[in-house]
Amino acid sequence: MGKMSSQFKSEIKLLPFMLCKLFGGIMAVIGFTAAVVIITRKADQSLADALPSAFLGGAGIIIFMLSSRLLARRLSNSPAGNSISASRTGTSLLSWVILLLLAAAFLLFSYLITH
Repeated sequence: MGKMSSQFKSEIKLLPFMLCKLFGGIMAVIGFTAAVVIITRKADQSLADALPSAFLGGAGIIIFMLSSRLLARRLSNSPAGNSISASRTGTSLLSWVILLLLAAAFLLFSYLITH
């Protein structure tokens, strides 16, 4: 029972970093999708009109990357991190693949809807 509660406590301490990664990924997808929609919606739109949305997407990627690095650092410092360190690279890679696939899917969807 003690091992289970210590694992639960360590996972709760990692929760803010995981939520920040989720928030950053959502920001990136929404920002870049909005930029594509703004640019492709009308013929007279310029890149300057889509700049705030592109900045939102870029900020989302930065938040995602920082949260991922802080999460990795926290995992390496925790006692349970030694058992997880081997799968940490795979988890990080999986997070990036999911982020890029979601961003590509939303960009493709918005492109198809606007044409």
